[in-house]
Amino acid sequence: MKLAAGLVVVVAACSGKGAQGPHAEGMPMMDQKIEASMHMPMDDAAKFAPLDVGADWSTWTKLNATPVSSPTHGGRLVDTYVNEIGLAAYKDDKAEIPVGTVIVKTSMEVVKGEATGVAGPIFVMAKREAGFDPEHGDWYYAIHWAEPPAPWSAKLGGPIYWRTPSHRVNYCFECHENYDRNLGGIPADHRNW
Repeated sequence: MKLAAGLVVVVAACSGKGAQGPHAEGMPMMDQKIEASMHMPMDDAAKFAPLDVGADWSTWTKLNATPVSSPTHGGRLVDTYVNEIGLAAYKDDKAEIPVGTVIVKTSMEVVKGEATGVAGPIFVMAKREAGFDPEHGDWYYAIHWAEPPAPWSAKLGGPIYWRTPSHRVNYCFECHENYDRNLGGIPADHRNW
């Protein structure tokens, strides 16, 4: 069970509210977390490679009719795709998410509230078998950004592919564990079902 104080910190972090350093003035909390992750030691699960889990996302069902502004994904516009294994369960607020479900959120950079046409990171969640990571609901998380814009590329040292068990994806589960069924959601006015 999480302590109430701990929940307040996590909810504040996920909502984009909280302490910001002088270098982060106005920067979305997720972007602050990505930037802060650069100071963590490199590990095998943080080395760049082609996207593997969820690489075929473009063939899956897109769950939103219009892009959704997502404060927890850096204020970017996101589109959500779910593979066939998890499609019915994702759409049902009470269904258990089956092992093998993969959810991908593609994102687009936004400047002053307007889409730029520049691709942001790809965010991945995959429901794994019991025992994979019981502390976090047996979810796998990843952030893949093959072509970050120049300012991000300079900060990140080039493209990134951070995935479980790297500590660089801790922000993912810290936020998702505060959503119903760990999924977050798509506002009703953006759904395509």
